[in-house]
Parts: sequence; C-alpha cells; structure tokens
Amino acid sequence: MRKVLPKIKPMLAIPAEPFNSDDFLYEIKWDGYRGLAYLEQETTILSRNLMDLTARFPELQQLHQKVSNKPVILDGEIVVLDEGKPSFSKLQSRGKIADSLIVKRLAKVMPATFIAFDILYQDGISMMHLPLAQRKTALEETVEQGPDLIVSQYVYGSGIEFSEAVKKVGLEGIMAKRLDSLYTPGKRATTWRKIRNNKTAELVIAGWEKGDGYRRLGSLVLVCFHQGEWVYVGKVGTGFTRDEEAHLLTELNQIKTYAAVFTPSKGEFRAPLWVKPQLVCEVTYTEVSPDGRLRHPSYQGLREDKKPEECTIKQLAVSHEPKT
Repeated sequence: MRKVLPKIKPMLAIPAEPFNSDDFLYEIKWDGYRGLAYLEQETTILSRNLMDLTARFPELQQLHQKVSNKPVILDGEIVVLDEGKPSFSKLQSRGKIADSLIVKRLAKVMPATFIAFDILYQDGISMMHLPLAQRKTALEETVEQGPDLIVSQYVYGSGIEFSEAVKKVGLEGIMAKRLDSLYTPGKRATTWRKIRNNKTAELVIAGWEKGDGYRRLGSLVLVCFHQGEWVYVGKVGTGFTRDEEAHLLTELNQIKTYAAVFTPSKGEFRAPLWVKPQLVCEVTYTEVSPDGRLRHPSYQGLREDKKPEECTIKQLAVSHEPKT
C-alpha cells in the first residue's frame, strides 16, 4: 500500500544572541523561502503556510530523483545563489512571477537551489521523534547532492566564532540547534535559535505616504500583530528600487481601504493612504526605541511565504533564554 505523507508545518526558532555550547550545533541561516520538499514519484515543495511553490521553481522538480528510501520529506530553504551567497532580491523576483514561460527562462538565468537541513520522513516513516543528531546522519545518507540540492553543513560548540565568521563573509546569520532536539511541527521552540547579524523582521503594510519629487512612494506604514490587534511599529522609506516602488504601488492600490487598522497618533502621518493588512514585507533595522518604533529601518522585499497574522510583536525582542 502506498504510504501517504502528511502535510506538515515547519518547526520554528526563537531569536537569540551568539553563544557557545557543546549541546548545540551551528549552521548558516540561509536567506530564502522556507520549504518542505515531499519526494515520492515526483517532487512537491510546500511553503511554511502549505502554499505550493513547485511550479515557481521548475529546476527543483526533479529532487525526488536525488534521494533514496522514498517517500521522503526534507525541511530546507529555497535560495538563489549569487557568487556563492544567497540573494533574497533575486529570489523575490523569481517568487512573484506566475507566467510559465517567464518562470522557465528565469530558472535558467537565476536557478534556485534547495538547501536541506533536516529530514522528517524516510521510507514513509516519521523521524520527527528522533534527536536532531540522528536525523542529520540520516539526511546525509539519503541525499545525493548536486547544483539543485545541497545538504547544509554545520559545526559543533563554537557558536560565537562561527557567527563572527559568517558575519565577515556577509551572510544573514546562523542557526543554533540542540543536538537532542526533537522536531515539533508548527511550534517555536527554545531548542532552535536564530542568530541574525542584522536585526530583521517580517511586518505588515497598513498604509503608505506619497513621496516628494520623482518618488511616488515616500514610506510604508508598518504594523505587527499582538493579542488580536494590529500595533504600529513605524515607517520605512528606504530600500526601494524604482521597479520595486512601481510593483508596490500596483499591489497597494488593489487593497485600498478608508480607515487604518490601528489608531494613529495625532500628527504622526502626512496624508496617509490606508490599505488592508494583507502584504508582508521584510525589513532590517538597528533597534527598537522605547516607544516601540523601529530605528533606521530598510525595506528588503515582500514575503509572499508569510501570513500577516504570523508577524507578531515577539520577533522584535531578543530572547533572554538561558544560553545552554
């Protein structure tokens, strides 16, 4: 009888600062789209929200030919590499294209790679109850690596040194994972920790302000979700290319509304245009001010793989969990 693989939401991590511990392994935090690869007689890649990404990345549709002991589920990240480093802007340009002919052309000029860092099912049997160290061994034994499929490498114990090394080469950050951690689908666990070189957040666009001169878009109004309400966290007015500005305005004009989803402070905005809280964007920033505003934010791109309600205020605070 054919074994049916379940739909799984990926395990999530908490934010943290660099630390050393012999109980953890450390690997690169890849700047891409999180994806679960279902490998049977064909390949299906689902996003963290169970959205099917397979058609957008035709160059990854043969991953099932690169693994043994099928059916298999791999957890990993879809990236577009540029001189060996992930380029989120190039990935984003791939992810928002639906036209099949353009998709096929982009697959040749900007090919994506699936970087696998965990194995959840092997031979149709769940491995999520096994410790991470054992799953890592199984992953390396199962995957035949190539340009389209890479197994993420890692180091033991030396998180601070590894974080510094990753920072020097311009990568986003590292992941710290307990060697004995079990895989808990859809849950954010202290056994997995994300350590970013630059503070990054996924936030929801609640409105925008017009620009001056040649700039049609001045700034985006950003909110996040907290206890059932939308909370204002600031505006971002840098990081847009001219093409991205045009794309954003097209998207924003389709979701116009007449009232803000939060209560604006008097004098905070200049002729704002409000939108429904449907678009998620990624923003880098230096810190959060005492009144809850982002300092020195910079727009990085839209995140079609994230739901607005997932963009909570918790991501703006660094965890103070024990280091080991």
